[in-house]
Amino acid sequence: MKKIAILALCGMLPIPALAQDGGWDFSASIYAWVPGLGATVDTPFGELESKSTGGNVLDNLDMAFMGAFEARKDQWSVLLDLLYTKLSTSKDAPFGEVFSQANVQAEVTAFSGYGLYRSYESDHLIADIGLGLRAFKIDLGTEFESGDLGGDDHSFGGDRSWLLPLVAGRFIVPFNENWFGTAFFDYGQTRSDVSTWQGLVTVGYHFNERWSMQAGYRYMDVQQKIGGLDADLEFSGPVIGVTAHF
Repeated sequence: MKKIAILALCGMLPIPALAQDGGWDFSASIYAWVPGLGATVDTPFGELESKSTGGNVLDNLDMAFMGAFEARKDQWSVLLDLLYTKLSTSKDAPFGEVFSQANVQAEVTAFSGYGLYRSYESDHLIADIGLGLRAFKIDLGTEFESGDLGGDDHSFGGDRSWLLPLVAGRFIVPFNENWFGTAFFDYGQTRSDVSTWQGLVTVGYHFNERWSMQAGYRYMDVQQKIGGLDADLEFSGPVIGVTAHF
């Protein structure tokens, strides 16, 4: 198995810190994320579809890092989120006997910033809505390994950076004094073939006023032309983390 580094500093989409009258509240988390890669790439040899599933998710994950920081005052909050992941997926014997295997590698850095407004708050539901921006840098590579007919291996791909506007929403449901659920969604698009969206759903537990723990699932979809290839990339997997409120 490849060496895997799954690091998180300051967490991903942490829940708001407990209110302090008239002051700023902050929250930070440490998360572990195990994403798989689903890729649909239009190559010179045709459309390639491949997805990491089951036990090969860990084998194909080289590194994943996610970190965020939130500052909140009254009804307003600022949320910064950084995601880095490097992973791959493969497909056996695509396109007949010409190639034995096709591989897709993706190295993704995504930095998102949001301004959120608390539009609703009750004992049963908390809702935040807002706008944001996401900056991407993606290095995408596809490799076709020669098959039974011989010939050369072929590689395609490149890297690209771009920025998209986002709309976002977060919903927190307190189940009781300790247990709560959180859902976060965002969507951004600049044209029909350039878009991104993600969803995060977790269930959490408050140990006390300072510490809580969350576990759930995160999914992110990215569509863009990278290195001359039309690509649709999906990153998804379970997350678990601990949040500190201060």
